[in-house]
Amino acid sequence: MPITTSENDIKERLSIAHVTAIAARAGCQIATLDIDKSSIDAIVCPIAGAKSHVNLQLKSTTESLASEGLVRVALPIKNYNDLRDMTSNVPHYLVILQLPTNPAEWLTATPDQLVMHGKAYFGNFFGQPSVPNTATRTVVLPQSQRFDVATLERMILTAPERIGTSGDQDADRPL
Repeated sequence: MPITTSENDIKERLSIAHVTAIAARAGCQIATLDIDKSSIDAIVCPIAGAKSHVNLQLKSTTESLASEGLVRVALPIKNYNDLRDMTSNVPHYLVILQLPTNPAEWLTATPDQLVMHGKAYFGNFFGQPSVPNTATRTVVLPQSQRFDVATLERMILTAPERIGTSGDQDADRPL
């Protein structure tokens, strides 16, 4: 019997693998949650040293997100509301992994290297306003908000402060 896993399930696993690799390089570990009712897919904390952690909501797509220096993503309204929740004392970020459109390019494994192709962006929506939308909220991020080792280290070391937020925004301006 062939493997019949859906591409969406593969993209979800690759987003976890991407964050796991970034976290490992930053000296952190991740815990993934079996039940995602609060829009938390992963909790990242240092293996040693700093005693802080961050919560991450992970999304993965093959859609082209970036243009004119901005990244636009239609986020389910539940995720948007959970990410903007001001009662959280733990920084809660969105991480969006943009994979190539061709699934054959998502991951390359050779005898000499393992390479995941794609780029990840992060967003911080803490304290953003509620919106009348009931299905999705288009969020806009600066293309410069890349999720990488240095960004994760900064997220951990500045917790419970938050990075990547710029106050009250609308869908045409970066969040």
